[in-house]
Parts: sequence; C-alpha cells; structure tokens
Amino acid sequence: MSTDKTKIIPADKPNVLMWTILIIALVQMPVLALTPAIHLIQTNAFPDRSLAEVQTVMGLANLVAPLTSIFVALLINCGRATKKGAVVVGLIFLSLTGLFAVFQHTMFWNFIALSIFLGLSMGCFMTNAFGLMFDNFDDKFRQTVAGYQTSAINLGGIIFSLAGGVLATVMWYGGYLMLLLGLPIAILALITVPNYKSPSARVSGNYTDKSGLNPRIFYYAVTVFLFMMLYNVCSANISTHIAKLGNSATSGILVAVQMGGGVVSGLFFGRMSERIKDMVMVVACAALFVGYLLIGVFASSLAVITLGVFIAGMSLSLMLPRCVYAVSTLVDTSNSATATVIITSVAPSAGSFLSPIVFTNLTVALAGDSTVFRYLFVAGIALVLGIVITLITLRGVKAEKAGLAGA
Repeated sequence: MSTDKTKIIPADKPNVLMWTILIIALVQMPVLALTPAIHLIQTNAFPDRSLAEVQTVMGLANLVAPLTSIFVALLINCGRATKKGAVVVGLIFLSLTGLFAVFQHTMFWNFIALSIFLGLSMGCFMTNAFGLMFDNFDDKFRQTVAGYQTSAINLGGIIFSLAGGVLATVMWYGGYLMLLLGLPIAILALITVPNYKSPSARVSGNYTDKSGLNPRIFYYAVTVFLFMMLYNVCSANISTHIAKLGNSATSGILVAVQMGGGVVSGLFFGRMSERIKDMVMVVACAALFVGYLLIGVFASSLAVITLGVFIAGMSLSLMLPRCVYAVSTLVDTSNSATATVIITSVAPSAGSFLSPIVFTNLTVALAGDSTVFRYLFVAGIALVLGIVITLITLRGVKAEKAGLAGA
C-alpha cells in the first residue's frame, strides 16, 4: 500500500530502482574498510587490549544492527515508517559515523562508540534495501537481482578493503573515512526510491496465503547464522595470519580478493540457483572448506593464501542470495519487513558478532594463538555444515516428489 494510494507494480526488467539498490549495495559491507587495520589497532592504537577484545568491539556493529533493524521493522509494520525513510536515514547516519571518527578516535571508548554508531546505520538501511527488492520485483527477476546485488556488495567490499587498508597505513581510523560515501548515496535514494507504506497484515487487514511466517524462513535464517560465523573468520584473522608476510595494505588487498571471489560467483548465481536450487548452499560450504584448507595448510605462501581467500570469498555470493531469494518467495509485502530483518540482519549479524567470540576463544583454548589451526578447524566445521544441508535438501526433494506422486 503506497502513501498516495497507487499500486506498486512488480518490475521484471532493469530500472532506476534496481540500479539504486545496486549502488546502495556498494556500501553494505562498511566493516571491511576497517578489518585490514585490526592488527594495527591491537598492536599500535590500543596495545593494552587483546586481539579478541579488538575483534569483538569491531563486531559490536553486528550486535547493534539487528536490534536496530527489529525496531525499524516494528515501525514499518505499524505503518509509522517507510522503507525509503529507513534507507535514507541509515545512509545519512553512515556518513555521520565517518565524520565522528575524524574528531573522536584517541580513546578506546571512541572505538566502541564508532561500532555502535555503525550498527545503528546498518540496522536502518541494509535490511530495508533488501526489502525494496522483495516488494518491487517479480520472482524470476528478483532471483537475478539477488545475485547482482551480492556481487555489488562484494564489489563495494573490494573498494572499501583496498582503500581502508591503504588509509590504515596512514592512520588507524582511516577506513572510517570511507563511510562518508553514505551521504551522496542517501541523496540518490531520496530521489529514486518509491515511498510507500507496507504495514503488517494485522494492521492493514490485507491477508494472503503468505502473510504468516513460513517455518522454512527460520531454516534459512539458521543456515545464514552458522555460515556467517564461519565466513567472518577469514577477514577477521587474515591480518594476523599474514603479519610476517605483509602489512595492513597487504591485508586490505587480501580482503579485496575475498570480495572479488564474491563478485565472480554472484554474476552466475542466478542461473546456478535456478538449476540446482538449495544445493547452491552446499557448493558455498564446499568453497569455504577448500579456501580455508588452502589458507591454513600453506600459511607461508602468500600466493596460495590469496587463492584460498578468493575461493572462500566465492561462498558468500552463493549462500546469502540463495537464502534471501528463497525467503522472498515465502512472504508478501505485509510481512516482508519482518522476514527481511530475520534473514538479512538478525541471522547474519548475530553470526558475525559471535564468530570471534566463539572461534577465536575456542581455538586459543585448544591450540594457542595459532591462526593456522583456527582456519583448519573452521574448515572442518564448514564441511560438516555442508553435509547437514545436503541431507536436509535431499530429504526435502524426496518429500516433494512423494507429495507429487500422491497427488
């Protein structure tokens, strides 16, 4: 339901809104501008803090973001806010976070505050950018755009990580300057994004057969949660892993290579997803397993580490768009805000936040500070996750065939 009572017509071909969503996607991984500096922050800026503390504070944005997105979703479901408004406010707040870093960066509480501000921003604009795709594109076109969107997210990650790595060599908070890009994109969104309200079915009375939350939404959410716990290990530990092979700029390049893998896989995601459906998630787990195996086993070879990072990076543009697209087919405009929060904010943010808390502390307890062991350990977990998803997917296909045979 739009504010001017006009009907939103689902798009099935490239349009201005699609390009705006893709441009917004370029700034949907702002943390990657900061991760190349993790080792520098821990050793130079705040040497009295442990690596786990620095990683946890940087991951704090992933704790604040879902809480913010839940609050914003409640406002949207009550008809008190629009997705356009949330996107614009979030992007403006992103630029203000970068501005704050310029003036406040000498104390550890400044570092904490920056992560909180970043989380508030992400919680406003990231989930609702996905929601715009849910509401305005038909199923087939949405599947294609989902792949392009993830490629754009990774392309932005490349830009952020490279620039962040270079800027971090000048000043540890240099990566935060990249967040200033939020302002011009906010202006673009203000001009091009349609302004419509999408209250919940309970508030609007517009019930459909998709108005309730399908249980499969939570299956995909748990999958994304576990996957992001594993995926985040790559960028969060790479600067420490290659400390003897390069500096912050080298770490930035490797994070960019990781994103490059996501750009490549995102380009052919649409056709791959259409053919093998949920088995795409298994391929994503396999890529993560192989990538981490290479990073861990060949820890003294920067060339092989680079290859491993690229392969691991390919997993993101296979797993996330598949889960997002699958969820989008299970909802309508009355509950898309809630579903979007679950699959694009709560699940991935919680996974990213808990990743260093779980895997850094667990592997330190098992094998000390060895990042080699950490990558190999998580590779094994990725393999197990892939096997579990395979069994669940095959069971679902079998049940579907049995249902068709009995019909």
